[in-house]
Amino acid sequence: MPLCFSFFSLICGDVEGKFKTLFSRVDNINKGHGPFDLLFCVGKFFGATDEGLEPYRNGSLTVPIPTYILGPSSPEQVALYSDISGYEVCPNVSYLGKRGLFTTTSGLKLVYVSGIEAESDEPLHHTFTNNDIESLKNICLRGQTNFRGVDILITSSWPKNIMLGDKSDHVQIEPNGSWLVSWLAAHLKPRYHFCGMEGIYFERAPYRNHSFSGDTLEHATRFIGLAKVGNSLKQKWLYAFSLLPVDEMKASHLYQETTDQTDCPYTGGMLKPILSKKQARSSQFFYDLDSPTDEGNQRKKARKDDKWKDRRKPPIFDQESCWFCLASAAVEKHLVISIGNESYLALAKGGMVPDHVLILPVGHHQSLSSIPEAVEEEIEKFKFALKKFFKKQQKVPVFFERNYKTSHLQIQTVPIPRDMATRLKDVFQESAEQDGIQLDELPPHTKLSQIAPPRTPYFYVELPSGDKLYHRITNSFPLQFGREVLASEELLDKVDRADWRDCKATREEETELAKEFRSAFQPFDFTL
Repeated sequence: MPLCFSFFSLICGDVEGKFKTLFSRVDNINKGHGPFDLLFCVGKFFGATDEGLEPYRNGSLTVPIPTYILGPSSPEQVALYSDISGYEVCPNVSYLGKRGLFTTTSGLKLVYVSGIEAESDEPLHHTFTNNDIESLKNICLRGQTNFRGVDILITSSWPKNIMLGDKSDHVQIEPNGSWLVSWLAAHLKPRYHFCGMEGIYFERAPYRNHSFSGDTLEHATRFIGLAKVGNSLKQKWLYAFSLLPVDEMKASHLYQETTDQTDCPYTGGMLKPILSKKQARSSQFFYDLDSPTDEGNQRKKARKDDKWKDRRKPPIFDQESCWFCLASAAVEKHLVISIGNESYLALAKGGMVPDHVLILPVGHHQSLSSIPEAVEEEIEKFKFALKKFFKKQQKVPVFFERNYKTSHLQIQTVPIPRDMATRLKDVFQESAEQDGIQLDELPPHTKLSQIAPPRTPYFYVELPSGDKLYHRITNSFPLQFGREVLASEELLDKVDRADWRDCKATREEETELAKEFRSAFQPFDFTL
């Protein structure tokens, strides 16, 4: 069953380049009161430059826990982000993208939006629009017949009207609130909402969320604005908390009232189910999950910036020499079994067993966590067809991927006898423990894109039971780990075939094996 435990997290305000102040404090707290799972930074992360991160990039200093940051909130900050769609800033620090839904291995749902509210429909790197916010709401509510809310919302901008109904006098100014953030918070009903950018600490009295049906009980949201890291006024800039996922909570605990609870501060058009451009304008993100084209344009613009010409860039792979791009001359086409529109099936070179195959994208995509939706959908079709194919042989397939020291996505598909399936999870976990690897079990329906930011190295395996195991690679990793587990005495008992280089066959033998598989697979091949 999926992991179910409290999630221990830290949230900090605007860092503005004070990296040593932040990470020293986090390290002390983590040692004294941890361990904490993650650190999220709201507001501005970089100062005028990113030079202060160099000791963390070269390894002379280390970031104590996995850290995630928001994106730019002004045009000047854009140049400090080498890939506006998301990337690893330095070891243990990742920029997730402009906006999105992040689901932890414990099932906690965190929604993030960076930047400020746009003044027009033109998408800019440091702003969010109506389309951004509506799309994010749809992602969170899609397929949810009984939507309780999300656990955490983190935004650069404060929501408009957040002071309404609060009787405290701790804040003497009216923050620059965003109407769109208010609308999003009203509909997503986060248990916690964190913001930065205003340079002050403010913890509002909990407010009861609005009931859109009119007849359901709703939980309360705690809004917290955090001050700047290391501020001279000693205002609170680091917040620690633990949460059980909202979907795992008992109703009696979730809906429990507090003595200082207020009504929802969001009113009028903020509570309407569909955004109106007129409403949002008169009131005056991270990774775009629905608009890959826009993000593609943003990436192209960012890469054209002259300031980034001499900076370290992701490696560019020559598709002409890629072993797995179907259009490449380097592809060994005699191994190809079936070709779809977006992906193809091929016999594995140096396979563990005769029917060991690979599912690969036709074009150049590095990992499952970063493929377009159309590619993902066709890969799922191949998986489904292979499951039916192996079922006729009293076998079940194990699918695994190693996104580490590879440039082209390869989904290894190894069939095992059906009666071995119940042992798989235990053997994987035991083997991982022996190698000092932590394999986390992902909650059902979790997508890799939700937990693995772009270019994150990882190992991932889907078992016949439906269980999914995931390991984020931070240091070294045994390249043949997946094969070694399946080749072990407890499973296939083919220890001598754990490394593909020990299983090479002649081209004639490979051609014959591919021909036999292609013929047997034909009744299940959806591409024909």
